[in-house]
Amino acid sequence: MSHLLDTNFVIGLLRGVSSYWEYLDKLVEQDIPSISAVTRSEVFAGCHTHEERATTNLLSRFESIAVNAFIADLAGKYVYQFRKRGLTLHLEDALIGATAVVEGLTLVTRNVGHFPMLALGKTLVRFPD
Repeated sequence: MSHLLDTNFVIGLLRGVSSYWEYLDKLVEQDIPSISAVTRSEVFAGCHTHEERATTNLLSRFESIAVNAFIADLAGKYVYQFRKRGLTLHLEDALIGATAVVEGLTLVTRNVGHFPMLALGKTLVRFPD
């Protein structure tokens, strides 16, 4: 089972939180996790100039999955469908969730509530648990 790391997980790694690094080590034993290109954007949106080298080095360890037409369309549909149910999805989260669905990946996140399109325990892992 391959994993997609959510932005908050990557930020935990950048902050040097040992539990995140330990969990990453376990994931790497199975497969190299991926990140969405959206996660790259979100991380760099909060990256100070003096942090760029370390950030680039960390992000280079993961395959970055580009947003293609299938992912973009599905994300838009998620935003629409959940809005009709009274739930607001941020486009960034919808794009990351759609990436996990289209690519058949399990998303690792702290914010499971941001991804109602995924099933906890099947395509969604809460970390830390």
